[in-house]
Amino acid sequence: MSSIKENGLWSVMERFNLVQNMRAGNDADFASWLLRLGNGQLPAVDGVPDTVQIPREMVCDVADLIDFVYPQHMSLANVEEFARRVIVCPTNEECGDVNGDVLERVDGREMTYTMMANEADEVANFPTEFLNALVPDGLPPFRLKLKVGCIVMLLRNLDPRRRLCNGTRLVVTELRTHNFKAKILGGDPQDEDIVLPKILLTSSAEDDLPILLRRLQFPVRLSFAMTINKSQGQTFDRVGLLLTSPPFTHGQLYVAFSR
Repeated sequence: MSSIKENGLWSVMERFNLVQNMRAGNDADFASWLLRLGNGQLPAVDGVPDTVQIPREMVCDVADLIDFVYPQHMSLANVEEFARRVIVCPTNEECGDVNGDVLERVDGREMTYTMMANEADEVANFPTEFLNALVPDGLPPFRLKLKVGCIVMLLRNLDPRRRLCNGTRLVVTELRTHNFKAKILGGDPQDEDIVLPKILLTSSAEDDLPILLRRLQFPVRLSFAMTINKSQGQTFDRVGLLLTSPPFTHGQLYVAFSR
């Protein structure tokens, strides 16, 4: 009853609809296909419900997809070439696989950061290898691999006034033992580097885990690839869509294609 449609003035308001696809540019055929995808008007494949046919000219294998999005050699020197590119996946597990492959293209020495903290009785009840393999949503991996020039995404709101919020993408500029320096992608080049420390992170009670997981780690993940949900509201210059598993809804598929 508190919604705007229940207000007495709603009946006399003039409603406007967004009709122009700004991201599709001048590609009228793709804009039309995208609109039918979002409205659920595409025909099912062989009569199987909740399936759609993706145009063949848009499909390739995983290796070609990575080559299409990212250059073979990446570093801090050419970060502008790949900073506004991304590969979008339905799940975090697929993002992790792609991030590892793309990280190998970044020049320079790789540093691995590992740290974990748990209650003593929880460690006793579960094998250490099992705890280390868990990657709940919103937590960094137990073994975080970084290079100078790699792109990461913040997992916590650290300083909203400086745009250091959950989902902000950064480029690593210097790696140290207990912290690292980074810059906000798309920010002012004159801005000073941001120093990110390790912080204690706890998994959510809503995660389907038998325990609450606590990790002392940098609050970041590699962000050469991101989930469809994280990509919503963001704009990129070049996007690859990895669909080794089906999206959860046709709305989620629409969000991925509309990037």
